[in-house]
Amino acid sequence: MDKNDLWIVEYFSEIVTKYPGKAIAVVNEQLMAIGDSEVEGELVAKEKYPDKIPSVLTVPGEEDMACLLNSWFASNNDTRKVAFQKI
Repeated sequence: MDKNDLWIVEYFSEIVTKYPGKAIAVVNEQLMAIGDSEVEGELVAKEKYPDKIPSVLTVPGEEDMACLLNSWFASNNDTRKVAFQKI
């Protein structure tokens, strides 16, 4: 993992809350672009920093996270299901 990926991990909870379903691009440990697609985010980030390779991610939404967690529990032989509620 590079520094941008570690930044995404550190701020993942905040990113998921603010930008569900959006694509983000991170350069120099800073959020450089938010868009509807990873291609869009990467293009914006490369315009600002042409010599850098951005870390680009489509941010999972609430349903995506529930599916991921349910899959994880199922793959670990755990029959519990995860449900999210809005707070």
